[in-house]
Amino acid sequence: MNKNSAPLFIGVFFSFIAIWLLNDYLLVDKCLENGGTFNYNKAECLLDNGEIKVSELGNYMMAVYFFMGISISLIVSFAIRKVFNIAQ
Repeated sequence: MNKNSAPLFIGVFFSFIAIWLLNDYLLVDKCLENGGTFNYNKAECLLDNGEIKVSELGNYMMAVYFFMGISISLIVSFAIRKVFNIAQ
């Protein structure tokens, strides 16, 4: 692996972790608190009474994930380059 691509790879890895944690916090944990089970294939909360609950944030989450992923990836990769003085 090229020394210039290692910080980008690490930045992308950190952005995936952050998106995964945000998804669990905003969607999955709220569903489990209401006594339901979360269907990952459809991104829906199935409550015990048979009701399907869809998050109001669901429509905007893809845009939030996109911008959050790009920003975290860039910030982490620039920070790694700065700390280790990796020239471009």
